[in-house]
Amino acid sequence: MNALEVLSSRPLDQTSEVPLYQQLEERMLELIATRAFGEEDPLPNEEDIARVMELSRGTVRRCFKDLVDEGRVVRRRGKGTFVNYHQDDHNMETAFNFTAEITALGKRPSSKVLSLRRQGASGGVANSLRVPEGTQVWEITRVRLANEKPMQLVTAYVPCELCPGLTEDALVSSLYTLIAEASGCVPAKAIEVYEAINLSAREANALGVPKGTAALRTLRTTYDAYGRPFEASVIVLRADCNQFMLKLDARGTHFSKITK
Repeated sequence: MNALEVLSSRPLDQTSEVPLYQQLEERMLELIATRAFGEEDPLPNEEDIARVMELSRGTVRRCFKDLVDEGRVVRRRGKGTFVNYHQDDHNMETAFNFTAEITALGKRPSSKVLSLRRQGASGGVANSLRVPEGTQVWEITRVRLANEKPMQLVTAYVPCELCPGLTEDALVSSLYTLIAEASGCVPAKAIEVYEAINLSAREANALGVPKGTAALRTLRTTYDAYGRPFEASVIVLRADCNQFMLKLDARGTHFSKITK
């Protein structure tokens, strides 16, 4: 992936009340959320970002300072700036990305692809993705594992035009990374709806538990920075491996997922 091209694919809003350094920080976090960078892959340097995005070095420097202060990235003298994938806090990256979430817990994430096929978008999928019925989408079904223990059964739907060359072999890495590399599309927000279920025989077999076991089902739609949906997914979570926490205070409601 050419990170500079993705960062500069749309201009920052010069008329916004949000300072440019904060807009750039949000753009950086969107890119980090794709898991596009390995632990030893440096982020683009400040000078190059300033040049391609036509920003002052001071604006870019302030953005990186905040990312460092928040623990999102770390500087290594003489080597560059790197993403910090070993945070305990729930943040945008771990919220979007199973690989990041499990890695942050000190466990080894992996995926088992159960199926990959092209199909016409049905009513529900077409509605979530805001595309006409019959639009070609990828249906991707995977089991997500932590230290070889099945944690989630995920079926995702993505318009084929965003990653036309998708293969099962490629899906060992993050789906968001593959989409970003192929189209420059990165996740900016997601809406999730949760419901309690009992696992069907198929779901239970995939997750290695008895049929009828209690579980949670998540319906997620992921959007890019323009508010366009580009992924709709159904995520079945083992109830014995996942907890959810709500924090209520004067500022509102704060939600986090705790993986065990």
